[in-house]
Amino acid sequence: MNKKLISSILILFSLFINSIFAQTTEENKTEELKQSLVILESLREHDLNPQTTTYASDAQFLTGLYEGLFSYNPVNLDPVYAIAVDYRISRDKKRWTFKINPNAYFSNGEKITAYSVRDSWMQLLSTPSAPYASLLDVIQGAEAFRNGKGSADSVGIYANSEEELSIHLKEAANYLPRVLCHSAFSVINSNPTVSSGPFYLEDYSDGVYVMKKNPYYWDKDNTRLEEITFIQSDNKDENAWYYNTGVTQWISGSVDTTKIINPKAIQLNAEFATSYFFFKSYKAKPGQQLTVWDFPEFRSALFEAMPWDELRKGSYYPAPTFVYPLNGYPIVEGYTYTDSKEAEVLMKNAREKFEIPQDLTIPLIVELSENSVSENVLQAMKDAFAPLGVEMIVLQKSYASYLKGISNSTADLFCYSWIGDFADPLAFLELFRSTSTLNDAGWENAEFDALLKKAAEVSQEERYKYLAQAEEILLDSYVVIPIHNPVTVNIVNLEEVGGWAANAFDIHPLKYLYRKMVKPNWPNVVLK
Repeated sequence: MNKKLISSILILFSLFINSIFAQTTEENKTEELKQSLVILESLREHDLNPQTTTYASDAQFLTGLYEGLFSYNPVNLDPVYAIAVDYRISRDKKRWTFKINPNAYFSNGEKITAYSVRDSWMQLLSTPSAPYASLLDVIQGAEAFRNGKGSADSVGIYANSEEELSIHLKEAANYLPRVLCHSAFSVINSNPTVSSGPFYLEDYSDGVYVMKKNPYYWDKDNTRLEEITFIQSDNKDENAWYYNTGVTQWISGSVDTTKIINPKAIQLNAEFATSYFFFKSYKAKPGQQLTVWDFPEFRSALFEAMPWDELRKGSYYPAPTFVYPLNGYPIVEGYTYTDSKEAEVLMKNAREKFEIPQDLTIPLIVELSENSVSENVLQAMKDAFAPLGVEMIVLQKSYASYLKGISNSTADLFCYSWIGDFADPLAFLELFRSTSTLNDAGWENAEFDALLKKAAEVSQEERYKYLAQAEEILLDSYVVIPIHNPVTVNIVNLEEVGGWAANAFDIHPLKYLYRKMVKPNWPNVVLK
């Protein structure tokens, strides 16, 4: 979006606010402003289909437009009832029955029923590009139907009545309510402009999204904002200015924090996420030529040579392992040291085993999104791998084309930051389950899959034990190169905005937000 246009929009919005001050009584103007909120976010057109997007910024946006059976508690992100009001589980843990909220309606006034939920989930399973669809594979017949090998009638999702939905599982799934908080499992309408959440999208134009309160929403009386406006800008200096002058109440995108006048507004928090490199496997792809990097013997040599300190330099939270550390999760031995001599021995042995000449240069093609990894880090990796006879070739793409192209790319190594979508280690390990729609790596391991299955059938303590064992198998296979756990930066003054709480997902359900007070005009503000 044109920078001048963004500036004009925000200035006009500011003038509009000032005109309210000039034309209304003190009581009315305060109440008027309390009913609206302006959020400044990074420049990127939202994917408004909750079933196809994987972007964190979309997940935040969609908390306003859609709900499923459960939604997130705004503080601890535990599941809370939404379209469901109750559920029960059978004695064998394989049949779940949900009671649907009788007051749930779409934004067009159409009633939400158990049939609406079933139709939404069946559409999810029918969508080839739906990245989270495989999380429903625990339901009987879902995986076969999703892969075109079974009928819709064989899927164990049943609407017993308008207000009762049952699902029949292949095996126990104690984590299910946490998964169902995710926007992918929202209730959707056949009309994509109709919402099931607390707001509906009234307008979108040139990077400005306007949400209005859904008058039919089941919990509308506890939704205090009448309007939320999202404005997109990547200008760090101007964004700080817009916050300081009261145009926006929350910046979730780029900003120069040194120019924020009130330091209390800077919210810096660890994120339930891991940045990492991963190898892509071609063993499971028919007709695809294998490379040496399909074999752990070669990958292990690179891991020994890896310049871990340089890779994680400057990180707030270096990550020696893949799964974000949760309370109660066992300690897993990660990658922390470099042994270049051992790396040379491992490479020599691998070449001998697979009859690769010792003097043959082996290419390692690394595909990245632009500016996602510093030149210093890339050069350190190249220098570390060169003594092994490995030439690292870096291909850089735009962010959007990079993410969309990973599944069809023939490169060897990729870099990614993954934000867990529910508060469980499975949110990370699901990326490497052999049947998962999230498995861009193409890696398969039967023992790893079996441990994930066992974890779904036991107590929480036992569950974490099995999941930690699965992570150890993943790390021992030299598929994932963990770098760090990212941090989130938000600019929001909690003395002015209520319902916003710091959490590891950096997800802040929009229905809970409200204005506590109106920022006054500051006559002596240094604007830039």
